[in-house]
Amino acid sequence: MIGEIFGILIFAVVGITISILGWLIWKKQKITLMHDYHVEKVSEENKAAFCKLSGIGLVLIGIGLLISAAILWLTSSPYSFFCFAACFVAGLVLLITAGIKYNR
Repeated sequence: MIGEIFGILIFAVVGITISILGWLIWKKQKITLMHDYHVEKVSEENKAAFCKLSGIGLVLIGIGLLISAAILWLTSSPYSFFCFAACFVAGLVLLITAGIKYNR
């Protein structure tokens, strides 16, 4: 019981942290929160588009963790991981797309 609650709290805290980082990158264009490679390789005119795609990708991953934590808390169902997996794949696709498109 304690282990389950601890796991749910970890999911929630990590989800909130990733969502906040994604929001900062997306809305505040804090590209410096990402790896130095992105700061150097993304041109100034592409910075806004890169930050938007990357930030939304991180927010999706964070939301997937939060929804998964909520489902685990309410139902203790292992199927909650399907929600996280779907959000993770969608977020990862956005991150990879942004990297391929704007890192030149």
